[in-house]
Amino acid sequence: MFASALRYIVLPQSVSDFEQSYLAKMNRIFTIVFALHLPVFVAIAYFNDTGPIEAALLTGAVVIGPVIARLTMRSKRAISVVIGVASMFMGGVLVHLGQGPVQIEMHFYFFVLLALLAVFANPMVIVAAAVTAALHHLLLWFLLPASVFNYDAPIWVVGVHAAFVVLESVAAIFIARSFFDNVIGLEKIVALRTSELESRHRDMRMILNSVDQGFMTINRQGVIQDERSSAVEMMFGPIKHGDTIADVIARYDVKAAEWLQFGLDEVFEGIMPVEVTLDQLPDHIVIQGQTFALKYHPVEDCDLSHLTIVVSDITAEVERKRLEADSREMIRMLEGITKDRTGFLEFFHEASELIDSLRCDEREELESVKRQVHTLKGNAAIFGLDRLADVCHAVETAIAEEDGIPEGTVWTELFSCWAHVRGNLRRLISDTDHEFRVTDSQYKQLLLGLLNREPMESLAPLVAAWKLEPTESRLQRVSHQAKRIATQMGKEAIVVSIRSGNLRTEASHWSPFWSSLIHAVRNAVDHGIESIEDRRLEGKPDCGKLTLSTDVQDDRFIVTVADDGRGINWDHVASLAAERGLPHETEQDLTNALFANGLSTAESVSLVSGRGIGLGALRQATEKLGGTIKIESRLGRGTQYRFEFPIDVMAPDTYRLLTSYGIDADLSAITS
Repeated sequence: MFASALRYIVLPQSVSDFEQSYLAKMNRIFTIVFALHLPVFVAIAYFNDTGPIEAALLTGAVVIGPVIARLTMRSKRAISVVIGVASMFMGGVLVHLGQGPVQIEMHFYFFVLLALLAVFANPMVIVAAAVTAALHHLLLWFLLPASVFNYDAPIWVVGVHAAFVVLESVAAIFIARSFFDNVIGLEKIVALRTSELESRHRDMRMILNSVDQGFMTINRQGVIQDERSSAVEMMFGPIKHGDTIADVIARYDVKAAEWLQFGLDEVFEGIMPVEVTLDQLPDHIVIQGQTFALKYHPVEDCDLSHLTIVVSDITAEVERKRLEADSREMIRMLEGITKDRTGFLEFFHEASELIDSLRCDEREELESVKRQVHTLKGNAAIFGLDRLADVCHAVETAIAEEDGIPEGTVWTELFSCWAHVRGNLRRLISDTDHEFRVTDSQYKQLLLGLLNREPMESLAPLVAAWKLEPTESRLQRVSHQAKRIATQMGKEAIVVSIRSGNLRTEASHWSPFWSSLIHAVRNAVDHGIESIEDRRLEGKPDCGKLTLSTDVQDDRFIVTVADDGRGINWDHVASLAAERGLPHETEQDLTNALFANGLSTAESVSLVSGRGIGLGALRQATEKLGGTIKIESRLGRGTQYRFEFPIDVMAPDTYRLLTSYGIDADLSAITS
């Protein structure tokens, strides 16, 4: 047991050129960092009144250790051990200088440095540092306790600190050894390629064929070298001499092959840092239902003439993640149905209609397609269908990049994703499930009317109102959606105030408007309500306030969305409108511009907002009901969206049905 642990901690004696170069670089960086501690520690001592001169002397003494080691020692590993010891001495100086209320917090320095020392890929560096830290705490506890703790600490406190040092050291040792075995040691495998040709072929084949991963090397032209594992051909099929990696990938994915070839050209040109260009290469490919991950490693850092490509079969992992995502999605659906069954049913029907519209071969109206995809994305995100929202976002991105309606796989992915979502939804709800509820007061009112033998003209409007949807339930639903959006954006919980006026509308007519209203709410939460820090600077409460209301004034039905946020910068809106050639002279011009397709005041595009499509969809839904939009906004005070409609559109079908039977019903009585 002890011998195994010792072999794990003590590295093999042989040191490769790569390790020498790497350690020399790390030793130099740490020495420079220690030197930079000098002014910082002097400042700490000055403000803590613990002696700036003493701080300079102590810090300088610690820095001298690594400097002397680098000048006198030939072993880069030994220098690293000296740096590990010096780092703990530096921590001791910091704790000594930081005497006072935050002295105990200064101990975090020890733990941070213990973790950072893992970059040396040498467990002995961690051991030397841990022993130094333990001896420092123990000796100073006896000799100068005020230099360790800002209170009269008993011996068991030293033991607790030592225990944490041991715990972190164990983890750091594991990371350091893993780093050595998997990164530093990899250079030794690559070094075998410099041996004689026959030996290299035989030895590399034995090593590469013993693992399940595919290993291959390509030159600057992308040609796959003969030194590759047998797993490569099991994954990609037969590879002939002279085949390029792009040729092989093109058998299964032409676009990925073109992407790879373009990326490799940038890698080998060496204009940009190799780390950046490697990150741009495709990281996976699907071959006959199997998913393979691709990772790229330069063979030589100083002379980028070859790349090593490691191919791993991650099909099982992808499937596991898909199943996990399915489970999370089903749980969110179930939670949503439990809280708001009607809302889920409505989402199901509206999303189906949007998909059917997008599925048509005649996708000619670009603006209409944009609105439909944006609405589907927003509603999917609100109901927790993240994958559907992501696919919609990808479609929007393709539309923006092509400046037109794209063709090909983006639609296939969208329709496939929706089919999957629809299947999951139908496992939980029926697409023919409809319900409405009669309240106790409505029931009693009808019963009393029947018992009192009131005329049909009085009772029919009461029953007709049962099928109308209370705006209260709609506003509550919008309130939940607003809070979800705020949570997704990482903002504090917002306060939502609802005033429904006990009004009702026909769901069949108003469903598109209520669904589009979320765009105004999203803008209020995203663009309007500030972050908690900004609100404090403005002297506002931490939590933003959103007010949702429905009301009847004279012969107008009014829906209002108001926030107490930063308000609309009309000058910015005017500037954006001018750039797009839109009228921007009057107040109405600016309101129209704000609701114009493609105009957004957001600085960047996100899953929540930024494409300037949502408000256009809301305006279309408002105008379809004969409504108008008014905006009142003051910088720093908030914004109010006011949607005004003729009162007779609240329940037109119900009103026509009653009047067709000769019942002269009061529309305001039916809808309230």
